[in-house]
Amino acid sequence: MPSERKNLRPGSNLMKLGELISTVKQNLGLENNLKITALCEIWPLVTSFEIAKNSKPAYFDKDNNLVISIKSPSLTSELSMQKLTILEKLREATRNTDIRFKDIRFVNRSGS
Repeated sequence: MPSERKNLRPGSNLMKLGELISTVKQNLGLENNLKITALCEIWPLVTSFEIAKNSKPAYFDKDNNLVISIKSPSLTSELSMQKLTILEKLREATRNTDIRFKDIRFVNRSGS
């Protein structure tokens, strides 16, 4: 008589390993770090390799906007003018993933 594992211990606090891993990633902030790492990989393809040398996806802000860190004020201005195109390309590139963000913001980090 086949039985499901979840029924082996009624009232138990045990959870499936997949759920546990997901919970741990979320609690440690690893989920967003993995998403940023993936976005950094596709960033040169969405923009260009030259632009990617001086900018990169950095983090998600409290409003779930993707923040792009940029090394120069002139590049910040250039990317701001291309924002809609970049946003469209990023959304297309992440369409079949669990990476979701509301908008993108460009932050000049030339002083750091």
